[in-house]
Amino acid sequence: MHTWSAGRHCSVIGAAHRRQNKPCQDASRVCRISPDLQLLLVSDGHGGSRYRLSDVGSRLACVAAEEAIRATATTLSLQDQAGWREQLERELPAAIEQRWLRAIETHWSSQLETGEESFSSALYGCTLGVVLLTPQWWGCTGIGDWDLVAIQAGGDASLVNQEQLSQASGEATLSLCQSGALSAWASRAQLQPQPSETALVLCTDGVRKSCATDADFLQLCVQMLEIQGEALAEGLAEITARGSGDDVSVAIAQRGGPTRSGRGTALAALGVAAAAVGAGLWWWLKPADPLALEIQQLCRHPERIEASLKQRRQQFLALLATPSNAQALLEQPQVDPLGALIAGSAPEASSELQLCPALEQALRAQWKAARETQEPSRAPARP
Repeated sequence: MHTWSAGRHCSVIGAAHRRQNKPCQDASRVCRISPDLQLLLVSDGHGGSRYRLSDVGSRLACVAAEEAIRATATTLSLQDQAGWREQLERELPAAIEQRWLRAIETHWSSQLETGEESFSSALYGCTLGVVLLTPQWWGCTGIGDWDLVAIQAGGDASLVNQEQLSQASGEATLSLCQSGALSAWASRAQLQPQPSETALVLCTDGVRKSCATDADFLQLCVQMLEIQGEALAEGLAEITARGSGDDVSVAIAQRGGPTRSGRGTALAALGVAAAAVGAGLWWWLKPADPLALEIQQLCRHPERIEASLKQRRQQFLALLATPSNAQALLEQPQVDPLGALIAGSAPEASSELQLCPALEQALRAQWKAARETQEPSRAPARP
């Protein structure tokens, strides 16, 4: 059986966070627990004021996962696939969560200035993707919106694990900080015996969101197999700049090394050398969509929704009075993304916006308030 070569990982701050002078809230890790057991780990901190320490939370999540798996590996043989399957579904999630909670509580108590703010695990909220690799099998578990891609020797790639939330929309995702979400790990757990894959690529959601289609995302994962060292970080930085703007992390394991080497070739494969080889290499990236990005930001930070919409009360009233003005806002969302969102959410609007529940509810409330404000002015004067 073929062993997995030493994996590699990379986390890059998102273009949006760089502009806002915020830290990278992603973390990634690759470690060898024993000669026959290797880990790939990625974690995505939620960001925003409610999760203001999520950059610490994501880093500590990777540490907690490694520690929990190291402890398990001392007592459970890698030959016991049934035992490891049980671990991935139940035992390891609980052990990781407990270690993570202890770690963030220790971090909180070490803070010199917390004021009157009380401790909450939400401050450190993050996702976590875990992949275990052995010569006989690979397995995974985790929580949140990470993606795992398997690549065969011929270059065929498939998305073998992704988050599926039947009642979620927008940017909703499960989180390590949610005490009631422990049971959700089992739905992401799997163990693949006698693996045929030549590579596995574990990503935080920012990578997939930067691609126009899932087919493009899979092609990008195949191309990343060629990338080493600094070139991988540079390529990911370009991807977030031209794509989602989110932090991005990858952890990669292969059977054998890259098929090609060389910094120039690697950069070209990821499109970083677009000026030299043509902008056509960027066919997999999403064009900037100001309206989608506005929705994304508000759904990621629901605490901002009410204040943002209240500042536009006059715009709600103006669009009720003159509905035809909505079209101009929708045709040029880059001029006023929030205005385009409001126009597209009007009761009579034909556009179908993909909104998270919090944003949809807040918009309905503002339209209702605007109608109630407008109705008295339309009422005839009493004699």
